[in-house]
Amino acid sequence: MQEDLLIQLWEKIKETVFAGLEPQTIELWISPISIKELKENTVVLSVPNKYFSNWLITNNYLEKIQHLFCEHLGQYTEISFEYQQELPSTQQEVEKIEYEYIPEKAFVPQESFNPNYTFENFITDESNRFAKAVCETAAKQPGTAYNPIFIYAPVGLGKTHLLHAVGNKMLELSKKFRIAYITADKFVSDYISAIQKNTLDAFRSKFQNAIALLLDDVQFLIGKEKSQEEFFHIFNILFDNKKQIIITSDRKPHELKGIEERIINRFEWGVIADIGRPSFELRLAILKHKANKQRIYVPEDVLRYIAENITENIRRLEGAFINVVTKSLTENIPLTIDTVKEMLKNFVEPKPQPVDVKKIIEVVAEEFKLTQKELLSKKRSEMLALPRQFGMYLAKVLTDLSYSEISEYFGRKDHTTSYHAYLKIKKLVSTNPYYSQLVNRMIEKIRQ
Repeated sequence: MQEDLLIQLWEKIKETVFAGLEPQTIELWISPISIKELKENTVVLSVPNKYFSNWLITNNYLEKIQHLFCEHLGQYTEISFEYQQELPSTQQEVEKIEYEYIPEKAFVPQESFNPNYTFENFITDESNRFAKAVCETAAKQPGTAYNPIFIYAPVGLGKTHLLHAVGNKMLELSKKFRIAYITADKFVSDYISAIQKNTLDAFRSKFQNAIALLLDDVQFLIGKEKSQEEFFHIFNILFDNKKQIIITSDRKPHELKGIEERIINRFEWGVIADIGRPSFELRLAILKHKANKQRIYVPEDVLRYIAENITENIRRLEGAFINVVTKSLTENIPLTIDTVKEMLKNFVEPKPQPVDVKKIIEVVAEEFKLTQKELLSKKRSEMLALPRQFGMYLAKVLTDLSYSEISEYFGRKDHTTSYHAYLKIKKLVSTNPYYSQLVNRMIEKIRQ
């Protein structure tokens, strides 16, 4: 494809995918991205650095972009990135920045930050490295590097650890820094108390005079309209004065239903970073780190057993480790696989049985009142196509099969068939409660 046509196509796709975004967001995140080339079946996008590609991925824009390229080019298309510069190293020396010292008591004194929650103690892999990198850079260059930062992850994966690490690092750089660390529910209760006591000015000054606002669990602002309005104005003042803002949540910005759109838009002005489920390697590394730090010998096979069986989150993993070590020391029990199995019988999650595609086909056919032969037929009527797409979606979600293997199971030669089916049903499930319930119902039947 000619270069000018490729550029036109990219402009068209941008208009479709990013329609409705705030002009500031488009200027900050979209304008710097350009299309480099189309190489065989791969579109190469040029981005300033990895933060931009991560932003596209975490906001679900990459799937939409890929889908539109597939449609317009009439072929399955991959997306790759060319980086104009590398991520800043958090180990590099940071230019010293002078801040005006306001000689009042800090909003959060140093002892309020957990001394164990530091960047050095935050063990990383691909699931959390990006979130740590932007937080560490922001701690060293508050308000000048990445602002705001929005971190989302399920419970127990290290969001609070990162906020405390930011606070600890800032106070390490200067004891004079005033840092506003607060949970969203505490923000609400303090705001209500300030109204009742007629001390709103004092409440606001605690935030406005801080060098950074670290707000934990912003989802607790949902439905609190007056508190949201107050937070909105505090956010604007801090942002306009180049004060660092870091927000954590248990979900993505656009999934915070019940929080004003204007606040959501501000969350999207800066860096959005997710923390994924910890891999086995990360879980094992965390356990080894804790054992070494506490100078406790735990056999390798015991650590591996704990890492293999406690997979939900890091908080639960650490709880299991403490449980095992405490029981061993207080009751003089040797640490072996057998003794640890007994100690952790209330911790270990039952592992789901492997799912057979034949079971998926059986359940989908039954749910849509079709025969399995009809479901797997070559017919393309809507009555058959949609159930077939649900089957492909469930096969992708519940098995380790590739798109090619899934297509083959459903009697299709082209792997893009199952790929597009997955994207279509994923969108239906995320936007339509009926289809979400339908999928959950079928998954329950499949797992029985």
